[in-house]
Amino acid sequence: MADLFEALPTLRRVSHPLLSGRRVRLIGVSAILYDDEAYYFEVNKPRYWARRPDGTLSIGIGGIGGRIERGERPLDCLRREMEEELGTGFRLQIPDRTGLIHQWEVVDWLRLGPSRKHPTPYFVNLLPPCLGGGDMPDHLAILTFLGRPRGKPRRRDLFGLLAVERSTLDTFLSRAEWPLEELRALPGVAFDLAEGLPVGCILRPVLTARAFRALWFAERSGTP
Repeated sequence: MADLFEALPTLRRVSHPLLSGRRVRLIGVSAILYDDEAYYFEVNKPRYWARRPDGTLSIGIGGIGGRIERGERPLDCLRREMEEELGTGFRLQIPDRTGLIHQWEVVDWLRLGPSRKHPTPYFVNLLPPCLGGGDMPDHLAILTFLGRPRGKPRRRDLFGLLAVERSTLDTFLSRAEWPLEELRALPGVAFDLAEGLPVGCILRPVLTARAFRALWFAERSGTP
């Protein structure tokens, strides 16, 4: 984990009540990864699956990335995770603005300005701290960048890779969760899995993918 403002000093220029004077701990770095054909998401490992009270198994779909190590820079973290998970590098795409996401809503758009040393992220996802004590930060954060893979993504250190064709993305993101059988039947959706998913399970965007869903629809609704 790292201090968010040390990892991305351009955020210090921002005056916002969720950031100014706050202690924010960066816990992870991820990417919204896409090419000319599809967007790519991780299917979470079985240890992260959850059983609902009605017995339904809930499986998360997330972005590509992971936990940042002590002393690691955000883009170094992302390069490491991309190589480990997909066996490829990526070309960073620089957005005009950065979405600030809190409680799964886009609460503002930040203009961080150009920086060769600290490229602009696609969005900053603020999460509630999960531990108590005197050293508890105000927020945890995940930085998410926009990128295109240098080669065809292939599942390596992942339980599953989900590819959603660009023409299908709106439909895929239109629902907060999908029964497995309905998602498999959706045109333009392809799974690469280490083993089969349980019949009757539910798949839903979590963390980076959930934040991306909020940002996707905010952008398309014309939010200023």
